[in-house]
Order: sequence, then structure tokens, then C-alpha cells
Amino acid sequence: MIRGATILNIDTKGRLAIPGRYREELVERCDGRMVVTINNTKEHCLWLYPMDEWELVERKVSELSSFNVGHQNLKRFILGYASDIDIDKNGRILLPAPLREFARLNKSVYLVGQGNKFEIWDEAQWNAKCNQWLDGENSFEGLSEEMAGLTL
Repeated sequence: MIRGATILNIDTKGRLAIPGRYREELVERCDGRMVVTINNTKEHCLWLYPMDEWELVERKVSELSSFNVGHQNLKRFILGYASDIDIDKNGRILLPAPLREFARLNKSVYLVGQGNKFEIWDEAQWNAKCNQWLDGENSFEGLSEEMAGLTL
């Protein structure tokens, strides 16, 4: 299970160290193979999937209709920007430059667990988004019916 939020630094070469608490599981689970992609065009952050989780997502997105403009655009971004990456012997991953630019990543980033994947946010952008969410902008109001019955 991928959970928690961690502040990390990206080095000058674009490498990010995966926290030790996840590293062993990821090496065991998917031999350290992962996929990073953009999350969508509305929020400038990245999604980082273990390979086994990515394969499920890739299959679902690939099956979307190519005749639906929204579906095709989603495929272009989610699949088109997907990059295979491996955890190196020092526990780091190299984030491709175009993805770092898209997500506006500077030196300090947040690695945020989402259960099946991580989100990677620039620290300043993450803090600004958290403030927006807490202030009610893009709040939890209007959640789907599916979520209405959820007990946490």
C-alpha cells in the first residue's frame, strides 16, 4: 500500500530518491520497474506507478474509444507521456526532463501516496493546492453518489 506524504529533493540531474520504506516493497513487487506520466492537464503533477499497477491502468485507458475526442485526448496525455523508469542501485529514479517541466518541479517536491500510485508535486504547488482545498475551492462537496455511502 502506497500512503503518506514525504518531502524530497530532486538533484541537478533530475533524480529523486525513493524513500526507504517503499523501496524494498517496490523492488520485491515489480523488480524496481515503474512508470511515470502526467496526471492530466488540469493539475501539474506527475503520477508514479509500480509496473504491475501501471499495466492495469494502461489496459483500461487503451480500451477507451478512439472515436471519442475526450477519450483520445486522455490517451494522448496519459499514455503518450508515460515513461518507463527503474529504481537504480542507490534507490533513485530519473524523472524525464519533459515531465519535470510539465509538473513545474523545482528542487523540493512532495511524494504523495495514493494507494496504488504516488503523486509527485512541486512543494510550493502542493502547499498552494492544499490551501485551496482546505479553503473550500475544489472541496469535497458534490461527491458522487458512490462516495456518499462511504464510511471512513
